[in-house]
Amino acid sequence: MGTKADDTKAAGDNLSQLGKGGAVLMVCRTCGKKGDHWTSKCPYKDLAAPTDVFVDKPPTGETSTASAAPGSGKAAYVPPSMRAGADRSAGGSDMRRRNDENSVRVTNLSEDTREPDLMELFHPFGAVTRVYVAIDQKTGVSRGFGFVNFVSREDAQRAINKLNGYGYDNLILRVEWATPRPT
Repeated sequence: MGTKADDTKAAGDNLSQLGKGGAVLMVCRTCGKKGDHWTSKCPYKDLAAPTDVFVDKPPTGETSTASAAPGSGKAAYVPPSMRAGADRSAGGSDMRRRNDENSVRVTNLSEDTREPDLMELFHPFGAVTRVYVAIDQKTGVSRGFGFVNFVSREDAQRAINKLNGYGYDNLILRVEWATPRPT
């Protein structure tokens, strides 16, 4: 056994040997050079051909090079609803979407108003397909407006004629046609 100075000298020799002939510390994935630099600091990365990027699933050929940015070497992101084979008619958000043709906007609702209250108020005028009351996410109370969708436009018109200016929960309701959403 040697002294402490001999032990540290031997340990230092082992570390210096790693880069010379023993094990290689690192290999650049871009240029393949050993032990000189990290891949992210490769001086040759601009000159190297684009490498395959990690993908979660193998490519299916539905992304075309026309959708890719020119010269980027990568395909542009395509949302699932726009991909080939996607069923655009049956989306999960269809239940929350309103039909603008027969939609009525109700304003000046009290904070206590909920969707069953509006359903009870509007269903005597005809078949209602959807009722929505805007709720504040932080407080959990009504934001003072909502939407009611009717099956037929005539039923919606009757509801507007009868309930616009109607006193409900100590407030006077304003009932009008909902403006279509911009597309």
